[in-house]
Amino acid sequence: MSVNTETAAGVVWGEEVVEADYAGHPGRTYARSPGSLVELLATVGPWDGRDFLVQGDVRIGHRDFLRAIPAAAEMLAARGVSRGDRVLLHCYNRPEFALATCAAWWLGAVPVYANRWWSTDEARHAIAVAEPALVLSDATDFFDDGVRVESIEQLAAAWTSNSTFSPVEGVALDDPALILFTSGSSGSPKAVVLSSRSVIANQQNLLVRSRRLPHRLDPGGPQPVALVCTPLFHIGGVSNILTNLLIGGRMVMTVGRFDAGEILALIEAERVQAWGGVPTMAIRLLEHPDFDAHDLSSLRSFPLGGAPLPPALLGRMIAKLPQLERRGLANTWGMTETGGFMTVAGNADLVERPGTVGRPYPVVEIRITDPDERGVGEVIVRAPTVMLGYLGIEDGTVDDAGWLHTGDLGHLDDGYLFLDGRSKDIVIRGGENIACAHIEKTILGHPSVIEAAVFGVPHEDLGEELAAAVTHRVGEAITPDELVAHCRKTLGYFEIPTHWQIDDRPLPTLAGEKLNKKAIKAAFVESVLEG
Repeated sequence: MSVNTETAAGVVWGEEVVEADYAGHPGRTYARSPGSLVELLATVGPWDGRDFLVQGDVRIGHRDFLRAIPAAAEMLAARGVSRGDRVLLHCYNRPEFALATCAAWWLGAVPVYANRWWSTDEARHAIAVAEPALVLSDATDFFDDGVRVESIEQLAAAWTSNSTFSPVEGVALDDPALILFTSGSSGSPKAVVLSSRSVIANQQNLLVRSRRLPHRLDPGGPQPVALVCTPLFHIGGVSNILTNLLIGGRMVMTVGRFDAGEILALIEAERVQAWGGVPTMAIRLLEHPDFDAHDLSSLRSFPLGGAPLPPALLGRMIAKLPQLERRGLANTWGMTETGGFMTVAGNADLVERPGTVGRPYPVVEIRITDPDERGVGEVIVRAPTVMLGYLGIEDGTVDDAGWLHTGDLGHLDDGYLFLDGRSKDIVIRGGENIACAHIEKTILGHPSVIEAAVFGVPHEDLGEELAAAVTHRVGEAITPDELVAHCRKTLGYFEIPTHWQIDDRPLPTLAGEKLNKKAIKAAFVESVLEG
């Protein structure tokens, strides 16, 4: 693959924002941007001699990664994958995840990011919805017969292969390029379809705001080093991969589940400059008993997302990492359906406007619909990054004018967005979105249960955790342990309620016999958590 020169990349990338039509509606977009994901990859470099992906003892260089893309694409083609096909990626973080993503784009195929924490039932649902031509997994025995499953480890052979396999041409910007799953208030995970335009525009937003467009970078400057511990199968995964590829960065990945001790050790050993996550991770890092024993002076950027940043946590971060007092801290807001980040708040914003998630990125438009007397209403957004829609579902989440109805409640103050809750019945536990209706449906599958209400309650570390109020049939008493065992059959560990209230009395309802969750939660907090 060829690498860019300053002139060539400057022709492709730009900062100017214009009003134009895209995806059948008007909006804000960049005047210059790559015309395809393959063209985006062609602007990478020159980063010879730099490591790109690091995990444990594995170190993959930038040059080796770019050379491996055609080879991996050829391997996928040999397994029957062709333009427009879907390739489902089901694995924990590893270098081959990034390679499989780019190889699929080289073929004009669509990578599908599966949540590696799903239960077998949830994975089965994803297969039925996405209908992949191939599944690449690090647990091939996890899937039922009837779907073609290969070990993603096989792609490792591409690291030392040479291939002249040519990329597919003619993929339109508004063609599907990436599918991710998110929890919706109606239950099972929904498949969010993002276009090439979405992936490229989100990347350009990040590069413009951080002043790191490819043609403005110094190939002889110090290498940026970023630590990634959040799942690559989340929406931030693709931007982590592309950002570090484009800026010549070193992307250091943890091994296994989040471990604050491992994070501290890696920051010191790799001289990590940027590490981000959800507030829960920041809390665990700051409270780790070995925090003061590690040299964290290299850390210069600590962005957080997934939830608003509490002022108390901001103060603790500045106190324990004083080099971040003036710059390097940030809070962002976005969702899978938005295709990435919609807003960002920096140090000064977080201090001067506590609780804000910041101002919109350059091509993002934000409105508040039906505001109340406080200015609070549903947050809707329009941007080239917004999803094409849910696979197989037309529910009006994105209207004809391109506005995405987020389900979040918020208000604007001098252009800064503040979130005031969620209209969708979602709990965010440690950065993971969990649909309450999905959990309720599982609990109601127990033969002794007749009513179930699931909701979030505050948790000092995770932000929120799940609680459930359950009504059982008279004479068929059940215990929390029995319900946990029942849930484990179909739910991931993070989706199982921690707190339970079990009785044979009916739960309170609103007019129309809908459960009054507000009253149920208030009574639960008073009797169970505070009683």
